Amino acid sequence: MRRLRRALAAAGLPALGIAVSMALVACSRTGSGGDATAPAGGVLLALGDSVAAGNGASDAATTGFVALVAADEGLRAEDLARAGATTQDVLDVQLDPAVAALRADGVRAVVISAGGNDLAALIPNAACVQDPLPAACPLDETLAALAGRLDRILAALREADARVPIVLLAYPNFFSHTGHPFEAPAARVLPRLAATLRSLAARRDNVRIADAAPAFEGHGDALTHVLDTRSDPHPNDAGHRAIADAVEAALR
Repeated sequence: MRRLRRALAAAGLPALGIAVSMALVACSRTGSGGDATAPAGGVLLALGDSVAAGNGASDAATTGFVALVAADEGLRAEDLARAGATTQDVLDVQLDPAVAALRADGVRAVVISAGGNDLAALIPNAACVQDPLPAACPLDETLAALAGRLDRILAALREADARVPIVLLAYPNFFSHTGHPFEAPAARVLPRLAATLRSLAARRDNVRIADAAPAFEGHGDALTHVLDTRSDPHPNDAGHRAIADAVEAALR
């Protein structure tokens, strides 16, 4: 939104720019549970795992994707995400404070990065790196279970405030173009997770998908720390910027 105001002002239309941007904010906040929208400013609320927590960024508070989106949209980041969190952890630990924040009527958008660690639990199962995946890999059961938990999370957030847009992150393949042993398995499994997230989003009002996968396809070597001397499968600052762009596209 801040970028939109700057662009319109540069075109010599500052007053119109403010009016149009405020109208767009109003449209984006209207949902099944409310008629009008809250004013500009407020909180960007983040839930989930290490990606939303900013792991891999040089400074999570400024170059993590949550911080970048908040700065671009003129919001204050409130990041409840924690490294290693599964969808069950979001339910058990992060959901209650998130609901409280929504009911306080200061949240303008919610972003969730969750499900990756649920799938990571399959890594010790050697069957889960085979192609095609055999029945010995419980991928379907894992996806169904995490979908159920995410749906409960979305239901609670929607009940707390139906106006606020919720963005689910469809994980990119951080191993793309790195030659890492996980590159191929991730390419097979992550689209299944993305499809699960899209199905969940389609069933609820004002839930969007941030798809950063195209930005990382063939560029995991440049956008992550996978090939660093100390390998780390998290996005670097450029990778967090790419994810932030995907989130902002979903919000707009």
